Amino acid sequence: MIVATVKEKNEFENRVSITPDTCKSYIKAGLDVIIEKNAGYNASFLDSVYKESGAKVLDREQVLQKADILVSVSTILENSDLGILKNKAIIIGGFNPYENGDKIKKIIGKNLSLISLDFLPRISRAQSMDILSSQANLAGYKAVIEASSIFKKALPMMMTAAGTIIPAKCLILGAGVAGLQAIATAKRLGCVVSAFDVRPEVEEQVNSLGAKFVKVEDGENTKETQTVYAKEMSEDYKKKQLRAIHDVAINMDIIISTALIPGKKAPLLIESKTISQMKSGSILIDLASSSGGNIEGSKIGEKVNINDCVVYAPRNLPSLIAYDASLLFSKNIYNFISNFITENKIFDIEAKDELLLKTTLVKNGNKTENFYDG
Repeated sequence: MIVATVKEKNEFENRVSITPDTCKSYIKAGLDVIIEKNAGYNASFLDSVYKESGAKVLDREQVLQKADILVSVSTILENSDLGILKNKAIIIGGFNPYENGDKIKKIIGKNLSLISLDFLPRISRAQSMDILSSQANLAGYKAVIEASSIFKKALPMMMTAAGTIIPAKCLILGAGVAGLQAIATAKRLGCVVSAFDVRPEVEEQVNSLGAKFVKVEDGENTKETQTVYAKEMSEDYKKKQLRAIHDVAINMDIIISTALIPGKKAPLLIESKTISQMKSGSILIDLASSSGGNIEGSKIGEKVNINDCVVYAPRNLPSLIAYDASLLFSKNIYNFISNFITENKIFDIEAKDELLLKTTLVKNGNKTENFYDG
């Protein structure tokens, strides 16, 4: 059986789904590996290193023709590429089904299967395969680094003979994987950090990282769910939430928002009236912009000046640290695939395992119950 990958065609995607390290792992497991020429170049993985790791490096069409399993970071192939794949080929990656349902529909009717690890169940044995967590971790880190590069002041307290520089105040909205890493990174860089989340059970985690937890008075009791995401709240709670965040946000230098609700528009957490009362030069980073955004006025991929504050909605932060992001992503994918390789060295698409059942969106050209129509 051949595991393969091609170069991601998305102009904002620098990651690659097979690295030389995972190439060795696949070969050790008894599989063959083929890579499109320069597939890993933007992540600093050269073709020569892939060859040394045992992979064959071929043209795109040859790779597509030979692949039994085609792994991808996020790119859903165009029809011209899909038509080259062999019957019963399996496509595995992270395809963001909530936003790309129309693109995924192209697979229906073709004798292909598509597995998206975005839908992995939140169980302990799936942790090593969790692409969302591994990439969100990096996104939270990189968001703080991006903010610090735009911010016109130093972040930590500095005491000099000329005077004292006060530390920057940073607010993190959402204490999931990205948010917690943003808190940790901001603290390491010397910021005074506060954080908000609708889930009261994360207060202890926030405090353990040295940040102050922002509470909504008389907030709804939100029990822990099986996901790292918050649930959608009542309109009354949303009003209280906006007021509580507003009162804290107007005194902040940096705000990083990470709040998402699967399958729904991201909650609005920072209104323009809040930004209008913030200090000149403040930085707001919106990591939820592709799902509607947490910050009013944010535009995906752009830095917008609002009341002399910079509102930045970066595209695909993990792609900006593509080397490490690829190492983690490719290992997640390998850990998933290796679970379903039989003694005959084929991928068991028929396995009755919840990891496979929950993540398969299209099976041999047919929609499964997991297929998201929006």
